[in-house]
Amino acid sequence: MRMKCSVDTRRSRYYHHHMYRIRFLLIAISCLIKKPKSLLEKFDLKFRAWPLTDTDVTRLFTQTYSSYMGLGRWHFVFSSEFKTAAFKHRWVPVTTAESVVYKRPIRVFEKVQLQTQLICWNERRFFLRQTFLVNAEPRAFALVEGLLRGPHGHVNPIEAFKVLGASNASPEMPDDIKLWSTVRP
Repeated sequence: MRMKCSVDTRRSRYYHHHMYRIRFLLIAISCLIKKPKSLLEKFDLKFRAWPLTDTDVTRLFTQTYSSYMGLGRWHFVFSSEFKTAAFKHRWVPVTTAESVVYKRPIRVFEKVQLQTQLICWNERRFFLRQTFLVNAEPRAFALVEGLLRGPHGHVNPIEAFKVLGASNASPEMPDDIKLWSTVRP
């Protein structure tokens, strides 16, 4: 038996989709006027959990965490040393794997800080850690594996650094990321 989607649920998805686009544009515009940060710095993105667009009545939807993480990765690309190359070569961040651990829910109207940090990379992928904070208290953590994609296909870290004119060596891969990256198929 197929369940019908209520009008409120459809409306909520509609608003969430459009709010994502608005937030994306605001992030892109704000990043254009800022000086790029070093790749290994923490990148902070702040937002408020709004009812019906981000939350049910009381807490953040699970898929909203993923949406915000995507915005955090865009913010990282547009705010880092990748900014100029990303605009010039039309690079977009692509997630190849992510794992989220939820510690405590984010409630409606809470101010949230999403920290995105590039931890390391190998010849194929970048590895990031993203943390959701409310009043400096961690609420959720994520490990993300990804790459950049351009009009001609995937751009691995080595190619990306060549375009930047750099040959950055990766920090050592932490044990938790080594284990996480080898457990997956």
